[in-house]
Amino acid sequence: MTSLSKRALVLGAAALALGGHAFAQGAADWPAAKPVTIVVGFSAGGPTDVVARIVAEQLSAKFKQSFVVDNKAGASGGVAANLVRQAAPDGYTLMFGSSSTLSIIPTLQKTAYDPLRDFTAIALVASYPYFLVAPASSSIKSLDELLKQGRAGGSQLSYGSAGNGAVNHLAGEWFKHEAKINAVHIPYKGDSAAVTDLVAGRLDFAFLAGSVALPQVKAGKMRVLASASAVAGRGGEGVPTLGERYKGFAAEPWNGLMGPKGVPEPIVARLNAAVNEIMARPDVLARLAPMEQYAFTGTPQQFTDHIKSQTERWASVIKASNIQVD
Repeated sequence: MTSLSKRALVLGAAALALGGHAFAQGAADWPAAKPVTIVVGFSAGGPTDVVARIVAEQLSAKFKQSFVVDNKAGASGGVAANLVRQAAPDGYTLMFGSSSTLSIIPTLQKTAYDPLRDFTAIALVASYPYFLVAPASSSIKSLDELLKQGRAGGSQLSYGSAGNGAVNHLAGEWFKHEAKINAVHIPYKGDSAAVTDLVAGRLDFAFLAGSVALPQVKAGKMRVLASASAVAGRGGEGVPTLGERYKGFAAEPWNGLMGPKGVPEPIVARLNAAVNEIMARPDVLARLAPMEQYAFTGTPQQFTDHIKSQTERWASVIKASNIQVD
């Protein structure tokens, strides 16, 4: 090795050591230096954004520092993921990751980020079930009636989703396969357009989040046929749970707090403990309940394991249904 190469190697090692020392020092008084940004990969007002804002508000109060939500919508959360992937791992730039960003899109197409390699899993936060719904004006008034019509010779139902590759698209294909019904997928650019056509009776059914479906149900425009939760009893009294008919069936998007790869362990530990504490509080759970959102917490390792298991499950659904995204 030349003396120049040796000098470069020594300087590089010294820089790494100083950088590591700086992060260690920063971790000791984090988050005193400046506000913390939580990047959300979806538009304001959606299920992921609403929970992120509740968590940001509570973290601000706990740490006596501002936690600010920054919406960077696009590519099913991919725009936000790439921004956070490239951020300094100092705990001041975080991401409110989602099941679609971390377990579905990387399975459907090539992404610039790796959900496990490029991020630090910090804390699972919440999940919510999709509900199988039909227009209130439809002749389909129960799950059994939907199955009967979907299996009738020559019939073909239609269902809408937020777009190709969306969780409710995958849920619809999975349901078709398990229930053995004839149904064609109609993709939309977001749930709101699908809701408009569903309410008007131009679609037969859809899988929608409680925050989207329940106000329509309350207004008498939709009917809940079943819950796609892994837990029975969600969605109201008398609502069937699809997992009880079709073993393992569950379409429950989830979210969690992440950082760039290399966030110091003390910061990860403090954030994980804080999120777990926040999500166990009755007042926070009461704010989530009207949206059919539920606390879903654990350790950083459990978060990592959940990403892996969800990726495997959705990959099998994608393969079985031959789902492709252009």
